[in-house]
Amino acid sequence: MREVSVGFLWHMHQPYYKDPVSGTYLMPWVRLHAVRGYYDMIALLEDYPGIRCTFNLVPSLLAQIMDYTDNGSRDTDFHLSQKSPSDFTLDERKQLLTRFFMCHQQTMIAPFPRFNDLYEKRGAIRNPRQLESVAKKFTHQDILDLQVLFNLTWMGFTARKDKRIRDLISKGRSFSESDKRFLLDFQIDIMKEIIPLYRKAQAEGRIEITASPFYHPIGPLVMNVGHALRSLDTPLPTEVFSHPQDLRVQISKAVSLHEQLFGKPPKGMWPSEGSVCPEMIELLADNGIEWSASDEDILFASLRQSRTGTRLYRPYRATSGTSGVSMFFRDRPLSDHIGFVYAKNPPGQAAENFTNHLRNIHKGSRGYTFNPFVSIILDGENPWEYYPDSGEEFLRALYSNLLSTPGVQTSLFGEYLKDNPAGDTVGNLYSGSWINHNFAIWIGHEEDRKAWEYLARTRNYVESKGSSANPLAWEEIYIAEGSDWFWWYGDEFTSENDEQFDRLFRLHLANCYTLHGDTAPSELSKSIITPHDIIPGKIPSGFVHPIIDGKVSHFYEWLKAGYYAAAGSSTSMYRQQRILSHLYFGFDAEHLYMRMDFFNTSGDLTVQMDIVSPEQLRLQIAPADRIMTLSSVKNNRLELKTELTSVAFEHVLEFGIPFTLLSASAGQRIRFSVSLALKGLEVERHPASGFLSVTVPEEYFEKVMWYV
Repeated sequence: MREVSVGFLWHMHQPYYKDPVSGTYLMPWVRLHAVRGYYDMIALLEDYPGIRCTFNLVPSLLAQIMDYTDNGSRDTDFHLSQKSPSDFTLDERKQLLTRFFMCHQQTMIAPFPRFNDLYEKRGAIRNPRQLESVAKKFTHQDILDLQVLFNLTWMGFTARKDKRIRDLISKGRSFSESDKRFLLDFQIDIMKEIIPLYRKAQAEGRIEITASPFYHPIGPLVMNVGHALRSLDTPLPTEVFSHPQDLRVQISKAVSLHEQLFGKPPKGMWPSEGSVCPEMIELLADNGIEWSASDEDILFASLRQSRTGTRLYRPYRATSGTSGVSMFFRDRPLSDHIGFVYAKNPPGQAAENFTNHLRNIHKGSRGYTFNPFVSIILDGENPWEYYPDSGEEFLRALYSNLLSTPGVQTSLFGEYLKDNPAGDTVGNLYSGSWINHNFAIWIGHEEDRKAWEYLARTRNYVESKGSSANPLAWEEIYIAEGSDWFWWYGDEFTSENDEQFDRLFRLHLANCYTLHGDTAPSELSKSIITPHDIIPGKIPSGFVHPIIDGKVSHFYEWLKAGYYAAAGSSTSMYRQQRILSHLYFGFDAEHLYMRMDFFNTSGDLTVQMDIVSPEQLRLQIAPADRIMTLSSVKNNRLELKTELTSVAFEHVLEFGIPFTLLSASAGQRIRFSVSLALKGLEVERHPASGFLSVTVPEEYFEKVMWYV
């Protein structure tokens, strides 16, 4: 058997949150992730000198960290944290209550009793008037405690070893202004340590540092949005966008900053979102990049073969014309286990599960003619919010296991290549990303395409200025090419920051006109966002098997279901008399189940569930009569498909429907809304705008999508 090399590539990235014209950072995520993931991940390796890891540090992140530490830049939430509660305006109080609970409730709010009390005091905000009312009820001490606790919960496990931080955690409440000043200063002090720690570890040979194109663009789409058609059947933007020279600039700028900070240019580059196409190879090679990486689906689509370890666990030489780079391909299941699965399991058990997979790979290497290399590539910052201790116990158990497991070692990607150069060649690299080996996330939705059209028109405007174009305007174009703006457009992902991302994207474009003394087009003052899926209060965490009898038969019946607090986020035509309280939704392998809890009902009530995808359908229920019909919606007309008996109403309304009747298969997202009518008049819709969604379960249906 051959020794298995494991290559961890922890990808560290944030989009560019700064408004370069005003000089203000509009979101706090660089700072908050810095005192958690960026610091923890490198500091932890000091305790494990035998572990080798690769860190992909995106230049847009590094530039922002240095802006905090070297230039004194701060974000709006930092300024809001600094301000004395007695000086708060009502608008600032509302902003505080909106923004200072933006963290995972179970792992980051609940562990602090005072934080949880404040969270409950704020409650679910149903409308702006209620937010204003709640904001007035927060005392000065409430505000001060919230300022401290929000910043305190973001401190990672390394920072919490400092006695002064431990003392603040023990204190728990009734914080002082001096407590707050210390904490905010301590965050900046941590940020000052981050880049030197990575530089030192690389100099010692313990880590390899790689880069991505400067502002994290989807390279193939920047080169030509038409490349999307190679792996996806989708309409294209009406404005042509084809600027390979922009990607060349972004790669060159990344290499230059990397060399400036770490003393030598990077040899490896993780293309943004693992997105690749053959045309990129020349640009990488021209900038001295020796190796790159993508997802395993890209490999097997390129080879037109099924997945095997023999094919996956080795590097390839990807070529285009006379250029070539070595390519690694991530083991997706193992990488995703760390990102999505292990947070919900005991750390030791999770680490052992990962190690067992490696042992099996080692056993399977008997027949290999090469030394296997297992690429573990994933987000290095966001998963830790979902681990109870920021991932410390899991990471320690994982690294300890790797150091003590025979036949397994950690290795740097570049280090492995020196002794194991790529053998087989991929002459026609498949064009796609690490998600579904296509570019749907970034161009597959109407919102995405509109954003590309705005970007194309603005870039044409800047280019029309010729040699008189303001260099900062070109920088704004490169910033707007970043993947993150397009990530949050469309139906696939949504967060509490959607509107801010949209506004910031349009601001970067509008600045191109402002910098030249011109008025930006009116389209840039209007939101690109159309109604999105609404984030429920809880997503399903396991299969449910309810008894359809119209009552909650036992405690565990709906325990693993997701739920949506209807009264908390919907509006009613009759505000004084709400009907729906909660909507529970869950599934087993074959059925979608729903339960509706009501404040009050009447015999005239009808329930309507409008399903907009994967097929447009309408489910209609008269609870009093226990009648449920399913109809297809075609040309705004209903065509009855079937009547169903799996419905019951007594204390609650319960019903179930096979996924097959919804034309939904594993992995597909069912998007829907629910409306209630009395005597044919709609009185409530949930959610008030947008849709709820549930994904038909696959093997790992528990996965959650991370937020910034």
